[in-house]
Amino acid sequence: MSSPRSSRTVMGLSIAAIAIALSAIFVATYPQSIEDEMEIEESEYTPQTRDIYLFTMVDEHIGEEELAIPPDQFSHDSIVANEGDTIKIHFYNLEPVESQEHHTFTINDPSYKIHKDINAGESALIEFKATQSGIFDYICTYHQPTMRGQLVVLEE
Repeated sequence: MSSPRSSRTVMGLSIAAIAIALSAIFVATYPQSIEDEMEIEESEYTPQTRDIYLFTMVDEHIGEEELAIPPDQFSHDSIVANEGDTIKIHFYNLEPVESQEHHTFTINDPSYKIHKDINAGESALIEFKATQSGIFDYICTYHQPTMRGQLVVLEE
């Protein structure tokens, strides 16, 4: 028959062995440096398709006559994506058809040369791949300085 003391010793050794085994597994799978961790995170990203619905709007608080600026704005003042993503902008001009008022979605940066002009009541799909990280201004060429935003492409 074993003594209570020897049973505790066996149990203690068993717990110690399990703890050592778990520690070994943890050390083997845990990144050894920040660089290793960044490599793991980078390899896990899968480019996505980002559908953005962008509408033309009128800011009722802007007095066009008093301030001598148009009250027009985009529904989003920023679009955020990751490098490698496909961006699909569903662009809608919500002006009344009878107004015949045009709006554009324009990026003049060499990385993203985009210019889409649509008439009142029209819509367009603007699709491109985010190939260059950075911050890129988008504007409506007809309604400056109020109708603008930024495309933010995060580096992957």
